[in-house]
Amino acid sequence: MMKSAIKSARWLIGLVWFGWVLTLAPTTTTALTPAQAGFQTYTNARFGYRIAYPADFTPQGESDNGDGQVFTGGDDAELRVWGGYNVLGETPASALREELRRCAENRRQITYRTVGRGFFVVSGYESDGTRIFYLRKIVRPSLQVGFEFVYPVNNRARYDREVGVIANSLRLPSRQAGFR
Repeated sequence: MMKSAIKSARWLIGLVWFGWVLTLAPTTTTALTPAQAGFQTYTNARFGYRIAYPADFTPQGESDNGDGQVFTGGDDAELRVWGGYNVLGETPASALREELRRCAENRRQITYRTVGRGFFVVSGYESDGTRIFYLRKIVRPSLQVGFEFVYPVNNRARYDREVGVIANSLRLPSRQAGFR
């Protein structure tokens, strides 16, 4: 009975939290302003996407193949960003199913998931319950870009606000650039 109540409470908190994040969503596809207080902008040269990251995070350098980068905070928080070609022809729904399978393998507790036109989101707790994860991926026929933000539960007040800025800042190159 107690486990069921805790599970329901976590699900409700995740749902309310994500609803709050959605209220931050821009109504147009405006560019991220470089002056976003407390954030820097990372632009990936290989895939052309860009994303905001907390200004006090340290970039760890692009991966050898140039698909993305990791940014670390001083408190065990980590932001991973990446891009890649959609060689398997995934849709947002099929990409979400694959991510849910990976979460189950890693014993992550999912408190929120959604799929929309061109994207999906999954969020919850790491298996030990000490860290929260939030993953968002944009899926196009030829390209996928995404990020995963993992942060300590004890710094939730700060990072729950920041994940909304990060999620809303993720932008793909224009369709005119050859990426559909």
